Amino acid sequence: MKTTEQKVSDTILQKPIEVTVGGKKYTAAPASTATLILISEAISLLPHAKLDPERLVEDSLSIAKECRPLGDIAAILLLGAKNLTGTVKTRQKTEKRRLWGLLKYTEEIEVEQVIDRKAELARELLDDLSPRELNNLVVMLLQKMELGDFFGLTTFLTEINLLRPTKVEN
Repeated sequence: MKTTEQKVSDTILQKPIEVTVGGKKYTAAPASTATLILISEAISLLPHAKLDPERLVEDSLSIAKECRPLGDIAAILLLGAKNLTGTVKTRQKTEKRRLWGLLKYTEEIEVEQVIDRKAELARELLDDLSPRELNNLVVMLLQKMELGDFFGLTTFLTEINLLRPTKVEN
């Protein structure tokens, strides 16, 4: 268990968080504005349902199929906006023909393929983590982000936009 001073030190120094999922270790990316925007987009895809306390199990199960963005949210928090996709070079064999198809030969070419790391990690998180573990992971990663600063910036800019004159009167 870390002391309060150690937690503050880790936050100030922005030490990366290491998370183990399915035997693989991931290092959580530092918070960026682009990451917060992508998380906001993923959160907007979650269902907007009001759960009845008396029918909590039934209501939860009825909206569970629409909660795939939970994996996306956790993956975006872990990978960060810059690491959601990656490129891998692979070698592929192609068959070439010459002289009206009489001569055939194979040629190896190097092809770059784009890998969707976010989709792979989101599926892995949904498959391997229990709801409690997923909840703890998302909460822990959100606590490390500078949400207060982001909220302050967006609130400030929204207020400026509201105070701006919208119509010129003579």
